[in-house]
Amino acid sequence: MKASLVIPTYNSRDLVVPCLQSLNHQRLQEGDEFEVVLVDDGSADGTGEAVDALTLTYPVRRVYLPRTEESCRSAARNAGIRTAQGDLVVFADGDQIIDPLFVQEHIDCHRARPDLVAIGFRDYLAPGPVDASRLGDAFTQDAFPPVTAMDERAEVMEVLSHNLGNLAAGWHFVYGCNFSVRREHLLAVGGFDEHIKRWSFEDVELGYRLHRHGLTLVHNPYARVYHQDHAESDKERYEDWLENFAYFTAKHPELEVRLQWVLDSYFDPAREDRSSWLDAYLRFEFACRAAAGRLPLGRSYEVLVVDEDNLHEAVEAIGSAGATTDLVVLDTTDDRALPVAVQSLRTGRELLYYKNPDPHVLERAAKSFGCPALLDRTTGA
Repeated sequence: MKASLVIPTYNSRDLVVPCLQSLNHQRLQEGDEFEVVLVDDGSADGTGEAVDALTLTYPVRRVYLPRTEESCRSAARNAGIRTAQGDLVVFADGDQIIDPLFVQEHIDCHRARPDLVAIGFRDYLAPGPVDASRLGDAFTQDAFPPVTAMDERAEVMEVLSHNLGNLAAGWHFVYGCNFSVRREHLLAVGGFDEHIKRWSFEDVELGYRLHRHGLTLVHNPYARVYHQDHAESDKERYEDWLENFAYFTAKHPELEVRLQWVLDSYFDPAREDRSSWLDAYLRFEFACRAAAGRLPLGRSYEVLVVDEDNLHEAVEAIGSAGATTDLVVLDTTDDRALPVAVQSLRTGRELLYYKNPDPHVLERAAKSFGCPALLDRTTGA
């Protein structure tokens, strides 16, 4: 399978150079390939010259868009989609360092299922310089600052389980920094909305339309990127968020979209009672569940443990058991395909899934979902 990695950039030469250097080390299976479509959104900082001077091991197709009043991330990504030659389009941002398994993990998600949106997470790097030259020679974490924070979405899934497909508002997890979908689906829904010009929501709004288009959302825990630290203004981001929220809800007046207002308690930097991302998102998620008639939560969860002995029959067993009862799946294997396979299931019941969870995660989940059988697992009963 061929993947087109679409990366927009604007006046971020010192960030995009390490990003492109890190991609020298992608590990692909025989028969798979990728290209990079770098969309330069009118940079005037020497980005083009710096990119042309790099020694890269993969094909790059650089698209230059003159800067106008219509310039925005949505327009840049749409230009990348139009230029892409791969059946699969993978999105990343130019301020990231990209793990060597990134492209292959996205390809693997879509090989057997053409109807997925695969989402990866990002880790946040500490402030500090990146040795781009060293990164071009080998992917080593000594070439960039250490990770200081995990993706905020990961904390949500630690509470609500590793099954993104079980979330009522999983479409809100589609971030432009790390997701993939077949090009045919992007064209079918019209790509990114170019009316959304400021920061935030242009990716989530597309995620909502892909969800409404009938695609299944899954999280691939092995498709990782690392966000390079750079200055951002909470005040400006909040102003952008407010404007784009108003547009999003006018375009999609459905209750689940309007319920995103709950997240204002996190984004508003002036609030004295400003929420954490986890608290704000949990309120949003459970509000969406209530609107969909999924509250109160089930109380008769069955626990199914997957180990090496029953791994090959696991997906069939989960589908069968999950059709009749709310189910908790504890995956104790190292199998890398099972997380996406489980998330692709639609049983019609609550389906919680945990990949090699530690006892503290299980204890928190047991209390959140009122599952005594799961609590027994944390105490060895």
